[in-house]
Amino acid sequence: MARTQTGRLGRRTATVGLALGLLFAAGIAFAAWTATGTGSGYAKATTAQPLTTVDVSATTPATLYPGATGDVLLRINNPNPYPVVVTDVTGNGAITASNGSCNVASVTFTDQTGLSLNVPAGSAATFTLSGAVQMSSAANDNCQGATFTIPVALSGTSA
Repeated sequence: MARTQTGRLGRRTATVGLALGLLFAAGIAFAAWTATGTGSGYAKATTAQPLTTVDVSATTPATLYPGATGDVLLRINNPNPYPVVVTDVTGNGAITASNGSCNVASVTFTDQTGLSLNVPAGSAATFTLSGAVQMSSAANDNCQGATFTIPVALSGTSA
C-alpha cells in the first residue's frame, strides 16, 4: 500500500501539534505569578517578676559573736524565664532575732555592692555573703544562739 501525502501530513501535523501543546502547557506552568510585599511582625516582652528570698535559717552556720563579723546565708528565688545576675544586696528594714530579748541593735548588716550572683531562670540559688554582718561588743547574753533575720533589697540584671 502506497503512502499518501495526506497521511504524512496528518502525522506531521499531529506531531507538531503535540509538541506545541506540550510547550504551551509548560509555558503556563512557568508563567506562575510572583508576589512581594512589606508589613510588620510582632513580638512582646515579658514583665520582670520580682526576685524573692527563701528562708534558710535552719541551715545558717553560727558565725557571729560579740566583736566579730559573720556570714549571711541568702537563697534567692528567680521566677523569671531568664537568668538574673544580682549585683547589689542592701539592707531593707530592721533586723530581728529569733530570741526577742536579744538587743538586735548590736547587729548590723553591711550593704553588698558590685556582686555577680548568678540565679538561673525559674529556680533558686544559695549564696554566702562573707563578712556581711557584724555583732558589736554590746550584744547581751540573750543573743547567744539567736538566728537573725536581715531584710534585704536585691538589684540585678538579666544575664
